[in-house]
Amino acid sequence: MFKSFAFRLSAVFFLSSVLVLGGLFSFFYFKAAKLRDAAFRSYLENLTETGANLISGEEVRAVPLVRGCEKTLPGAALVKKLKNIQRVDRDISDVYVMVLDEDPGYVRFVTNADQEQTPVECGERYAIHDSPTILLGFKESYADLNAQEDRWGRWVSGFAPVQTAGGETVGILGVDIAQQTVEEIQREFFGLFLISIGACLGFSLLIGLLISFWLTRPIRKVVKGMEVVAGGNLEHKLEHFPEVEFERISGIFNRMIDSLKQMMLQLEATTRENERVQRELEIASEIQQSIFPANAPEVEGLEIEGRSVPAKEVGGDYFDFLSGPARDQVGFIIADASGKGIPGTLYMTRSRSVFKVVASEENRPGETLSRVNNYIAADAFWGKGMFITLLYLIYDKTQKKMRYANAGHYHPLWYKNRERRFEELRGGGVPLGITPGQEYREETIQLNSNDVLVLYTDGVIEARAADGEMFGVDRLKKIIEEYCSLSARELFLKIEAATRDFVNQEPPFDDLTLIVIRVK
Repeated sequence: MFKSFAFRLSAVFFLSSVLVLGGLFSFFYFKAAKLRDAAFRSYLENLTETGANLISGEEVRAVPLVRGCEKTLPGAALVKKLKNIQRVDRDISDVYVMVLDEDPGYVRFVTNADQEQTPVECGERYAIHDSPTILLGFKESYADLNAQEDRWGRWVSGFAPVQTAGGETVGILGVDIAQQTVEEIQREFFGLFLISIGACLGFSLLIGLLISFWLTRPIRKVVKGMEVVAGGNLEHKLEHFPEVEFERISGIFNRMIDSLKQMMLQLEATTRENERVQRELEIASEIQQSIFPANAPEVEGLEIEGRSVPAKEVGGDYFDFLSGPARDQVGFIIADASGKGIPGTLYMTRSRSVFKVVASEENRPGETLSRVNNYIAADAFWGKGMFITLLYLIYDKTQKKMRYANAGHYHPLWYKNRERRFEELRGGGVPLGITPGQEYREETIQLNSNDVLVLYTDGVIEARAADGEMFGVDRLKKIIEEYCSLSARELFLKIEAATRDFVNQEPPFDDLTLIVIRVK
């Protein structure tokens, strides 16, 4: 619900109304409260003044200021008038008459209307030290809305002078209203304001909901149309809208549906074509894998493990084990064609055929590479910036010697177990297929027991992690050195697992081809 645009629109309208109405009602409440207090003061002053006019100064003087004066004829008559004044308003708590005392800090009660709730004695003195405003009542009508507390309770009082026929002020008429009654009036006044603002807010919420429902009606129609299309009905069209903006949306939506239908038709055709191409790539991958040796040859004195994993369905890497012209020799080849995918595969496949033919006739690795290079470089079809790096080794079983020639490929890593170090291998030449007439130098190394020779392509050392860091030769050397005592297959698996863990979920950077040779 909180994510609904209609709800948010209603909430914004309602909150705006709350802020506006809250501000207005606060302003008017305080203004009204001031007017209420002013009206109440004026009412109390007028009431007291009117009551004072009903009592003459002569009547007040006629009442003796002694206990029981209310039972005398003048006193009873005055009490009757005070009771009549009290009956004018049910909120009046008491009405009384006071006169000045000889001590300026006191006034004296003559009598009062409510002898039961606020009994006073005739002539009883009342200290005015805490409420000197009482004296203002001897000059003119005056109401004090600040509550005063005495032994009978807390009161809001009004006072007015009581005068003789000649205009002489002989006392004051006092009217008390209990502070509790005043607070009840104020609470009732505040409650009416709360009811009013609540009614206005409820009305604004209703209006907000209706307006949001009305404003979002076109949006709901658009959403409903999208849901219909999302369900697969591409024949659905949006109706016309009276609003200009939504009419444009309707037109764009309907054109989008037409385009979507065309795209779906094209996608179906493309999908069928992609499925066909994918199937052909799968077949090509199967064919390419079939040209790799299924198993390493069993060579006396050696442990051998080799495998190639293409970065795509097919790749440009190649490795093989060849039977040399002599019976006591075996050849190892690892190569990498420039480019990936189908072009590299085709280039490598054709070059492989040339190499196998030449290698079956030639016993020298360097001469083999020279002849293969002349064949490939002379073919104009391959003269389009493609080339092959290739490392060719021939192992002599009887002498445990390895003769090799390098056409621009990575040097193999030779770990001499007896000396616990890697031996740097030299020699190299231009990659095959660039230019004819190249000579490739042949090198020979003497292998000893437990030595390890690792042949690899760039898919191993250039494998990249998510941050772009490459696996590198140093990591490969560290693994070889750490696990050199394992079999060739176990060492191969350690290297493969290390590269896989290094790249994690990243796609392979290049074809990965690896041959591990371990001398027993």
